[in-house]
Amino acid sequence: MKLDLESIKNLAENIEKYKLSEVLVESNGIKVTLKKERPKQNINIISESAILDATSPEKSITDENKIKESTEKEYETIISPMVGTFYKSPIPGNPPFVVEDQEVNKGDTLCILEAMKLMNEVKAPKNCRIIKILVEDGQIVRKGDKLFAIK
Repeated sequence: MKLDLESIKNLAENIEKYKLSEVLVESNGIKVTLKKERPKQNINIISESAILDATSPEKSITDENKIKESTEKEYETIISPMVGTFYKSPIPGNPPFVVEDQEVNKGDTLCILEAMKLMNEVKAPKNCRIIKILVEDGQIVRKGDKLFAIK
């Protein structure tokens, strides 16, 4: 198969037509991988305490959501610039780059995102304090996912 623009367009159309998530083609030493990003599904998990609180007249789940939203508005977030696996430390077992409530300077490494065996450092965009680490070590993140809450 000759890999030209027309062939790549046909591959992209077939991803949609056959509901594929990825197509990999190799020809004459050239590899082309096309991936279709699936829409993110929101899953709401309600804890047992939230259910118990919802039954009490003075507090409802709606009130908890309003409190959570107002708290989130108080902080800025650092988002993932790409799809990858989130790592808190450079090597498993080593101390993390940052911990919650730590002051960091602009340019300090906050985490690593691994994509296709390449390790990409996410750096602090400014001097700030890490309020909360929003993802777990080893978790796969997508472009635009919130990684850190900062102030």
